[in-house]
Amino acid sequence: MPPTKAPPPPHPVNVKATGLWLASSVLAPGLLALAIWLPADSAACTAAFVGAGMATTTMALLPWCRRHCDRAIRAATEEADLARARAIEEASRHSARTQAIFETATEGIVTIDVTGRIEAFNGAAEKLFGYEAAEVLGRNVSLLMPSPYSDDHDEYLRRYLATGVRHIIGIGREVTGKRKDETTFPIDLSVGEGWFSGQRFFTAVIRDITERKDMQTKLAQTERLAAVGELAAGVAHEVNNPINTMINCAQLIADGDEAGENCKVIIEEGQRIAEIVKDLLQFARDDSDRPQPTSIPEVVQRTLRLVGENFKRHGVALAVVVPEELPQVRARPQQIQQVLLNLLINAKDALLQHGGDQRRVTLGASVDGSGVLLTVADNGPGIPAQLGARIFEPFVTTKRARGGTGLGLSISKSIVEGYAGSIDVRSKPGEGAEFRVWLPQVERGDG
Repeated sequence: MPPTKAPPPPHPVNVKATGLWLASSVLAPGLLALAIWLPADSAACTAAFVGAGMATTTMALLPWCRRHCDRAIRAATEEADLARARAIEEASRHSARTQAIFETATEGIVTIDVTGRIEAFNGAAEKLFGYEAAEVLGRNVSLLMPSPYSDDHDEYLRRYLATGVRHIIGIGREVTGKRKDETTFPIDLSVGEGWFSGQRFFTAVIRDITERKDMQTKLAQTERLAAVGELAAGVAHEVNNPINTMINCAQLIADGDEAGENCKVIIEEGQRIAEIVKDLLQFARDDSDRPQPTSIPEVVQRTLRLVGENFKRHGVALAVVVPEELPQVRARPQQIQQVLLNLLINAKDALLQHGGDQRRVTLGASVDGSGVLLTVADNGPGIPAQLGARIFEPFVTTKRARGGTGLGLSISKSIVEGYAGSIDVRSKPGEGAEFRVWLPQVERGDG
């Protein structure tokens, strides 16, 4: 019997193909038989199987991936929409809150653009000026100012934009506002600068200071009258001398002396008396004039006519170093005279308490930057160290025992700062004191 032929061995299983098959078996069970019977050395068949498996897997996974991506995109979109809605709601709340603050502020708030046109006008501003917001929006802000501020404002704004030199912006000052009915009132004006969406704008905060100014005026009037009383003896002596001269000239004429020359002297002395009385009345009266270009040398001369004799009677030398050619300042002449008179009387009083033989006061004026600097210096005892800068506070005085009210320097400070000026003092105990008053000069466009 011929030997039985052994059956051929089964094809060896390709492990790689089988592994790939397992990855796709869930998706393509029909590939199992193909994976088992593929020859191990058939690279082409293996590659074909792998490609087919991957393609099959990809096609099977594509709907799942699409669904998963759609869900992720929807979730991200919903989250973005919620975030956008929250941001819009927060911005709306912030805008509403800002608008509420703007409308309920007790100070007038007005914003303008770089051309001076009004962009916002709050409720307090409506009450101050008598305009409804709709009446002024888009119009030039100069309609809220009397002349000369209204005339100069646009030029000032153009110059600021070109040079960056500030007179009010970021500083603040007291100016005059004009209502719809053309009446004027004093205001404290503070202006800030900002940017929004690439556009520059200016915000003015406006406070009606009518009551404060009225109180200051009454205090200043009281202080002026007190100064007049202090100067009375000196003024009387100043008037008495020319009166005696006039009487003597009249007597000479009556005795038959040449009338022409004597009459000329009588006229000159009469005019001298008239000037003294005019200066005294002008100083004592309640001044309601508007600030105007003021000559410092003229104010100094009027002040000296009132205090000159007083200084002589007390043996105090008064040196005056004030050039005729000085820029004018914008102020009420009477108020600047009050400041000078207060400083000069204080210097004289300090010297009288000093007891020295060489009592000297120097009044000077000079150009200082963009303004005029006035100085009143004495060689007296100086200001006590414990007072220091408090010397400008109300009711602080070194003359309490002699009837001083302590209001003179406080009022002087208020007057000077009302014209955007400054006042300070330099003093060392035993070495005298120097008070310095700086006032900005008048210039075109100084609004």
